[in-house]
Amino acid sequence: MKTHVYKLVLGLLLTLFALNINAQDYEYIPMVKPGVQIWTDDFVECSGHYLFRRFALTEEDTIIESETYKKLYFFTDNVFDSSTAECIGGLRENEQKQVYYKGGSIPGGVINSGLMFDFSLSIGDTFFCYYPFSLTFQVKSIDTIDYAGSLRKKFTLGLQGDTSSSPYVVAQIIEGIGNTQGLMYDMSWNLTVCDFWGKNRCYEHNGVLLFHNYSSTVEDCITPLVGLNEIKLEDNSIVLYPNPANNQVNISSENIINSIEVFNSLGQSVYKSNIKSREKIIDINSLSKGVYIIGVNTDKGYIKKKLIKN
Repeated sequence: MKTHVYKLVLGLLLTLFALNINAQDYEYIPMVKPGVQIWTDDFVECSGHYLFRRFALTEEDTIIESETYKKLYFFTDNVFDSSTAECIGGLRENEQKQVYYKGGSIPGGVINSGLMFDFSLSIGDTFFCYYPFSLTFQVKSIDTIDYAGSLRKKFTLGLQGDTSSSPYVVAQIIEGIGNTQGLMYDMSWNLTVCDFWGKNRCYEHNGVLLFHNYSSTVEDCITPLVGLNEIKLEDNSIVLYPNPANNQVNISSENIINSIEVFNSLGQSVYKSNIKSREKIIDINSLSKGVYIIGVNTDKGYIKKKLIKN
């Protein structure tokens, strides 16, 4: 009997010790923190136009309407360089764990300035967003998950008043990382009739990859998605002619072209060139007949065009 009681007491003490250790392991990780953070996102507009979007949050201060923000940049290059990236605004976080954005439009839409998310919320709390539509979301669940050795809370948001057994998921927000559909993804797009789509493919802090959500097509943080099935609508800001083509292809853009890459039907790169111009002529004599994808990396995003080689 004494042995049995001893085992029960010992088990209880071990359980309490383990719970205490777990409690000590968890520490809130802010969104706005020292260092350089980089988010690499895939984004498809309602029209079907694909955009490759990268955002970098730095330690640089900027004053916007008497508030201090950290500068937020947009870029599409392999390496972040603040001298060539576009500063689109800033982020700030207060002591209540509320993250605010202040800035202008971004490739793929306009994000209204205001509260991005509140990491102090509990299950059942509501979250009001000033997006193109004024919407009230509700925290349906909160999970604590290990991401790259750190415990972070993941908030699942649904519609207020949705009491079904499987409520509709509007968004999932990870503490210290942001929306799993992209740093600047507008949650209200998930409630429209259009087929918007976004994914935060990678999150890096001071050069260390802390979160990834790789696709089956591309398994890195810097290669835009490719594939014939992903092209739904041509983009008018890029002109490619002639098409079909025999010997050479002319490419012109409304924006500065940083680089051009050609992929075959298997998604393999068969040509790549770095440029800083609005026009480029590509020699395609060496390419076999067939269908190719030309990826054009501009100052405003990554655009894909379909090319037929005769």
